[in-house]
Amino acid sequence: MAITSEQNILKQVDGSATFQIDSTKVISSVTGPINVIRQRNEEPTSAFLSICVRPASGLPSTRESYLETKLKKIITPMINMEQYASTEIQIVVQILESGEREQFTCMELSCAVNSLYLALLNAGISLKASFLSSFSACKDGNIIVRPRMNELDFSTSHHVSVFSIVDGKSDELIYSDSLGKTTEDELFKVLDVISNDIIKINESVRETILQGVVNDYIWKF
Repeated sequence: MAITSEQNILKQVDGSATFQIDSTKVISSVTGPINVIRQRNEEPTSAFLSICVRPASGLPSTRESYLETKLKKIITPMINMEQYASTEIQIVVQILESGEREQFTCMELSCAVNSLYLALLNAGISLKASFLSSFSACKDGNIIVRPRMNELDFSTSHHVSVFSIVDGKSDELIYSDSLGKTTEDELFKVLDVISNDIIKINESVRETILQGVVNDYIWKF
């Protein structure tokens, strides 16, 4: 399943990136650190992180609020928030192509995490570690990594995980979410499969980051 990504797509924000796996495509933007918009959100020892998720079509619903909650839980611990005390970091995630039914969120969540990682790097936001996400589904004892829509539809369970990256390898488990019928043994196998897949995703992401550095570099003679 093809992976494509690109940084610095939007010029009016501090950082942006797209990330696409198969038919699911997400673009994320990062603005900040800036002055806190609402006084009640100001935190004297840390930055305030605001995240807005916009659907591929129609108006935002509880589904987007659900994704916002999950993204905030994943992203907040990965940013050195104390370096940006009394400021705000604004994140907007726009789903360009969903690639999954409304009852699922694993594809969008995984692509959103990966696009946000690239956008945060593009914005120069200080991170505690590199991190990436992948997803899988289970059916009849088989684990399908990065399942397509029809494979997800007929799965007995689906999973999304986020791992930190150290020296090009998956390191610590940062976040994991599973829905459906599964066993403890199956879950551990799923985490192992996703961990290995993130190594492959990281190879593609590294090329994107390298290309971004080349594009931004100002040659001086």
